[in-house]
Amino acid sequence: MALSTRTAYWLVLSLLACLAASCVERYEPEVLKSGSHYLVVDGFINGSGPTSIRLSRSINLDNGTGTYPPETKATVFIENLGGTRYALAESPGGVYTAAIRQLPPGQQYRLRIRTSGGDEYASEYTLLKQTPAIDQFEGRVQADGLQLYISAHDNSSQTRYYRWQYEETWEFTSAYWSHWKFAKGTSQRRPYFPRTEDIYHCWRTENATLITTTSTVRLNQDAVRDYRLLFIPSSSKKLISLYSILVRQYAMSQEEFDYWEAVKKNTENIGTLFDPLPNRIQGNVHSLTDASEPVFGFVGACTVVEKRIFINRLSLPAQWWPVDEQYANCTDVATYIHDTLRLGKNMYEEFADTTYRIPINEIRRLDGTIIGFTNQTPDCVDCRRFGTNIKPSFWPR
Repeated sequence: MALSTRTAYWLVLSLLACLAASCVERYEPEVLKSGSHYLVVDGFINGSGPTSIRLSRSINLDNGTGTYPPETKATVFIENLGGTRYALAESPGGVYTAAIRQLPPGQQYRLRIRTSGGDEYASEYTLLKQTPAIDQFEGRVQADGLQLYISAHDNSSQTRYYRWQYEETWEFTSAYWSHWKFAKGTSQRRPYFPRTEDIYHCWRTENATLITTTSTVRLNQDAVRDYRLLFIPSSSKKLISLYSILVRQYAMSQEEFDYWEAVKKNTENIGTLFDPLPNRIQGNVHSLTDASEPVFGFVGACTVVEKRIFINRLSLPAQWWPVDEQYANCTDVATYIHDTLRLGKNMYEEFADTTYRIPINEIRRLDGTIIGFTNQTPDCVDCRRFGTNIKPSFWPR
């Protein structure tokens, strides 16, 4: 699974925000200026696939860059109570991945880290939990949008604590289809040719930014029924053509559930006088070198269950009118006619003299000679400005 810098932001903010909170007056604690860069551990031990852990360093809350320095050249491995170790190999950006695809179930595991500076860290041993299957994952039409529901259960009642992550992908098009392309830098008198690369059809993928958890502890059965995972308004651009969502389900221990609930409270419910004050959150990763050193993160252990569904625009109410607001200003098309009397400049050079625009359709004289083009800005013509024109491998069409 992909790891995001937003997760690192949650971990750092949830531990430091409590120091910066004040009812009325602004308070800037010394920790903001201390210059300390604590270890941030982002990831979990995957019992049914490759384990990926991102290591980085915290930044001060008053740091405007928002960039978390990766922790590189560390030695990282998974360890069980019997002493068996599984090494993680380093990738760019401070990401460490284990080659092993499956861990023996029913055992306790922890993560061990040794930095290039010689500092050692370890997470607490935790039992590898078996995540139950997803019983149902579907979208249901509501009056003002699409509600996505998920259901799961565990007959053995060994789960009780659930967490979900999801990534959304949708297909979209630019406002105009460009049929022509200029050969930049050429000295040809007619430096244009038919466009072969499709910059009209694109796809965009976004990862969930919310922490989604629930518990069945207070229920007689360990069953989640019709949990409201996500709501998509009927006007959302995601529903213009074909939409897909991949959900991943994780089983958690009570300690991990409590951790994510606290992180959620600290990061999603702040900003007004009536919101609860942020609290200091203790994860399960500790320094073996200096017990007083703060370490950010919680490393759980479980198998992962995932399911992908597709929603076609044709299956939704006809009166819904999804709007792609990024093309709201793409209503007017400019016209460029090449000035044949201006010697010394070819069509591309003259066209580029105006503003950087992309040709759409050709303009011809009665004899068929191309003398100009309709055109628009790249934001209106090139869909790659907002996504990728490489079709995802899982896309059905």
